[in-house]
Amino acid sequence: MVYEILHDEDLEEMLRRVFRNNPVLRSQAALSRALAAELDGRGARVSGNRLRRLALERDLAKLEIIYRHSCRKLEGDSCPVCSSTLKEIDNSTLDGGTAVIARVCRDCDFKRGVQDREPGRYVFHARKG
Repeated sequence: MVYEILHDEDLEEMLRRVFRNNPVLRSQAALSRALAAELDGRGARVSGNRLRRLALERDLAKLEIIYRHSCRKLEGDSCPVCSSTLKEIDNSTLDGGTAVIARVCRDCDFKRGVQDREPGRYVFHARKG
């Protein structure tokens, strides 16, 4: 099956229209459905991951992350939401050393602390403009 891959500029314009019509989208799936309606049988596909990242990079929406408990460890130094580098937050220990107590993303407000949490749902709030 042949499908079209949209250029970032075309996708950005479609996302602007989607956010203009839907100021709050309560999940990444809702964003994908709204964009599918905008595509209207064009034969193009866009992954939810790409939609989320483009909306953040182009400052089209503010992202609210709703976390869920996870039993698996989130490894690595890259953000699972937007792939940017996580900054370590250190705290002093009683013996004079330091310990990493959390990792935060400067771009999308993802936070990972001592609890095992992972993003469970994304809520998109359209930005004005």
